[in-house]
Amino acid sequence: MKTSLRDYWEVINYNYEQIRFAEIKSSVIISVFSLVFTFAYTIDILDEENVYVFELNKPTDYIILFSIFPVIYFTFISFVSCVKCFLPRLKKSAINSPLFFGDVAMGYQDFETYNKDLNSLLTDDEQYKKHLAHMVYATANIAFTKFKHVNAAIRSLIKTIISLTLFLILLYIL
Repeated sequence: MKTSLRDYWEVINYNYEQIRFAEIKSSVIISVFSLVFTFAYTIDILDEENVYVFELNKPTDYIILFSIFPVIYFTFISFVSCVKCFLPRLKKSAINSPLFFGDVAMGYQDFETYNKDLNSLLTDDEQYKKHLAHMVYATANIAFTKFKHVNAAIRSLIKTIISLTLFLILLYIL
């Protein structure tokens, strides 16, 4: 079976969809945190009994105070992971390609040189496939990096919710 140029483009488009999906997941995670913070702020405003006041007179007050640190830590880790998803560090391109936008912007000083290289590439099937394979490689690495950070953000979000639940239980029990 012969591989067509369309097959390369389908894989590249699939990788771009995965990149967008990872970014959407990161946005949802940040939105969940926004909802949690809004909920916590609203409860604090409505708290007439001052349940959240820490006087640190009893040992249990210190337990409650220290139980908030995991919530802060995991929230921070999740936010950092979301930001890393949106701004992954990309490796230097293995080949300078007139198909890859970063290489176009950084590797060509003028349109004439770019146009000549692009036309030359498009008329040489083997080189064109090589450059398309390079784009598949680059976009797959970008998608993997983004999903690695999104997965870390999701794990930290779950740990945040568990820690926050434990904090609230301690707050109302102790």
